[in-house]
Amino acid sequence: MNKISYLITDSGVYSSCPTRFKVRLLRAIRRHNPTFILYREKEHFSKSMALWIKKRCAQPVLVHSHIKLARRYRFFGVHLPSNLLVQIPKAKKGNLFVVASAHSLQELHTIKKLGGDMATFSPIFPTPNKGTPKGIWALKKVVRRSKLPILALGGIIGKKEVARITRTKAAGFASIRYFSS
Repeated sequence: MNKISYLITDSGVYSSCPTRFKVRLLRAIRRHNPTFILYREKEHFSKSMALWIKKRCAQPVLVHSHIKLARRYRFFGVHLPSNLLVQIPKAKKGNLFVVASAHSLQELHTIKKLGGDMATFSPIFPTPNKGTPKGIWALKKVVRRSKLPILALGGIIGKKEVARITRTKAAGFASIRYFSS
């Protein structure tokens, strides 16, 4: 089975200049051919950029937190951070695929109970400003105990980390930096 790869955008990596952002994103997509693309811009969110990505990319595109925008413009789905898990039913009513962020087994259970389709679990490896990594053993444990497809997230920068994740039963991985290399 091929593992899911989930490209997450970040203007700090791809560029806050729209032209450079587009060039770098398209290069990353050609090079890595991710399964899904998440447009996640906390500082520089742009509806026009989100729509450009949706129009330009063959992969299913999700937007971060913007349920109304995702519904209105028929994006594939939405990614919700752990502080917005209560919004999962609202997103599901809009026929959106929902990926949600989790940092514990309890959050994974909540995501499943509320109707989420998939979850990221993080941080697995050391990641700037994300606290102590949970590690591969914790990933294996939550994958075994959760009924959701889980994507490993955090500190995945190269083939070494992807290989370690591939040996688990996780559905795949999500990353910013892996795809930007």
